[in-house]
Amino acid sequence: GQDTDSLTHPLEAGMGWAVGRKKADFIGKAAMDALEAKGLSRQLVGFELDPAAPVLPKENHLVIRGDAIVGRVTSITDSPTLGKVVGLAYVAPDQSAPGSAFQVRADGGVMVTARVVPIPFYDPNNARQEM
Repeated sequence: GQDTDSLTHPLEAGMGWAVGRKKADFIGKAAMDALEAKGLSRQLVGFELDPAAPVLPKENHLVIRGDAIVGRVTSITDSPTLGKVVGLAYVAPDQSAPGSAFQVRADGGVMVTARVVPIPFYDPNNARQEM
């Protein structure tokens, strides 16, 4: 799945570290400064689904809070290694803490609960690399 698009900025995607700030001025500096001052309206998070989820959401299904669209699923897969369904989604900043639950509107209008989990999903300490 695609995690960023032309409507996404690096801060929302958790990629602010990739914006070089060594130079006093760079292309996009004014925009980045304005975005930082404004704050985030959404944030990319990792999530997992309850194994009893009635349906599997798909990419671009909407994250809903009340009657408002607050984000969307950017990628989702059933991971045999982890034994669960995991994905990435944009959510409201106050929904981005690990353990937070959010709702995804799946096919047929079925609401599915997802739970925020830290990313990367597998081997967060890179222990396999040291084997």
